Amino acid sequence: MPVSSTKKVSPATVQTLMARNDTQWDDECQYSNRDSDGSPLLYRHDRNRLVRERSDRRWPVTIIAKFSLFSTAMILFCVFMYIPVYNRANDQMPKVAVAGWSIHTNRDTKIYVQPNNVTTIHEPIYICPKKNREKLFLLIVVCSSTTNFERRVAIRETWGNSTNFVESAKIFHAVHEKYKNYNYSYDLYAEMNYTDRRRRDVEAEELVRITEGVDNKSTADFELKDEVGLDKTDSSGVGTVTEALENKDSVLEELQSTIAIATKNIHRKRDLTSFNRILPELAKALSVTMADTDDKMLPEFDMNKEIGGQENEMDYNYDYDTNIMKIPPRGEENFDLENVIAKIKENYPKNDVNYKVVFLLGLPANDNSSEVQDKIDEEVDKYGDIIQEGFIDSYNNLTLKSIMMLKWVTNNCGDSVRYILKTDDDMYINVPNLMMNLQNRSKIHDQTKEKEYLLIGDLICGARPVLDTNNKWYSPRYMYSGRVYPRYLSGTGYVLSTPTAHALYQAALRTHYFHLEDIFITGMCSLRATPRITPRDEPGFSYNGGGGACAVHSKLTAHHVTPYRMKRVALLLRDLGYVDRCERLRLTQIKIHRESRMFIIYKYLRLVVGGQC
Repeated sequence: MPVSSTKKVSPATVQTLMARNDTQWDDECQYSNRDSDGSPLLYRHDRNRLVRERSDRRWPVTIIAKFSLFSTAMILFCVFMYIPVYNRANDQMPKVAVAGWSIHTNRDTKIYVQPNNVTTIHEPIYICPKKNREKLFLLIVVCSSTTNFERRVAIRETWGNSTNFVESAKIFHAVHEKYKNYNYSYDLYAEMNYTDRRRRDVEAEELVRITEGVDNKSTADFELKDEVGLDKTDSSGVGTVTEALENKDSVLEELQSTIAIATKNIHRKRDLTSFNRILPELAKALSVTMADTDDKMLPEFDMNKEIGGQENEMDYNYDYDTNIMKIPPRGEENFDLENVIAKIKENYPKNDVNYKVVFLLGLPANDNSSEVQDKIDEEVDKYGDIIQEGFIDSYNNLTLKSIMMLKWVTNNCGDSVRYILKTDDDMYINVPNLMMNLQNRSKIHDQTKEKEYLLIGDLICGARPVLDTNNKWYSPRYMYSGRVYPRYLSGTGYVLSTPTAHALYQAALRTHYFHLEDIFITGMCSLRATPRITPRDEPGFSYNGGGGACAVHSKLTAHHVTPYRMKRVALLLRDLGYVDRCERLRLTQIKIHRESRMFIIYKYLRLVVGGQC
């Protein structure tokens, strides 16, 4: 067995070997050992260095985030501390109150409306028909001030007059019938060949007629060029205005023939407005009936003798709907009385005026209230179309006036009225155009056989409360705290159906009073109504003023119309040639608008779709 020999190793050699082994181990760990992704392991001091570098890069972001968080917290703290201080200071600041409705005034609407009490001082009779009779198609309620006597008289003599309506409606419908097939592909003015001399003669005739009808006032503003309804910004339309007065003779002949065809039945019927004129028609109907029957009825019948010989007036039975007198048969002979009445109705003219106008007033608020009230009482006795309620008539009480309108319609008319138009006394209503618009709507809705919740007018969206105390529509925060008003219709004129009136009235009783009438009724109450009612825009309604008779012809309503101008417009709209020219101008304006809109669309398509062309 060999004997191992021991060799003594020096300490320096041991240190050298240890250093070599450490170096070999470190080299093997660095280059041979690998993670799962195949990347070499780093030295411990390298890892520490990378951590320090990452920390150096992250510390600015951390500081910014901490600073932002701290700033946000401080801002919120200041805001929460400022709110109670602001509220206390705001309560101590003096507020400009709305006249009659201060911050301490009770705004419970039911207190002022008194829905369970009769608050009417004056009211017309026979305005709303009974339920067993034919419905009134349109009831126009004009909210008028107590002192505006001249305006009310002007309305009664112009657009509120039934005779004026019949005459203007004939011309309006005849002109619309003439141009109903116009396809906007040619210029209507090219058909007019009307000389300047003829134009001057016609203008002179119209000036004389208008001057005689409007209190002999100045004729400086009666030139027909001011009555053109085209927009001044339409250069192409304005350029054709000078050619608008041409060939009036041919126009008049054509329109007269159109009216003759359209109204031949009306012309054929005889006017039987008095009792004496009914008798010949009744005798003629009786003679026709006697000729058609085999039995001899009332031998040697003399109408005047028979009627004159009646001793008891109660024997006459009058049908007030048709104003026809029913004569009971005498003797044992029994003849067909219904046949006699039918013969009379054939020749009796029908009443095409299916609208009525009433004026809604409050109590006078001036010092001379007794004098004003006396004039109102005389007006009531003379015209019988005044609804006067027991509240002070002022601008800030217009909301109360409109609620009283809804109350009166609900309590007195029920469902006997189809539509209600609320308007002001400085408006001119194109009644033939409005009636045609509503008749078309009613025909469409009648097919559904559902309740009609209609609310149309000039729609206003996105309006904000006015905080300027000098402004007419000033609205303090205590009256309305919102930032934007709900969608509403201009109070100058809007149409609502009877179910809408009932729903808005009930909603008004549940809503706190707000002094701006149109916002309250058509905005706030429409949102709170059951069912919810949506106000809708109708282009024919306008709250802007300006424009002449041709502008009125193309719209449903016109604003800021004085009594003098009402009479002027009414006369012009009863002139056949003038209305024909207005219709040509209206159609030409539509043609220009369509062409300009199509040109803009064409240019846009060329830029977006066909940019390479």
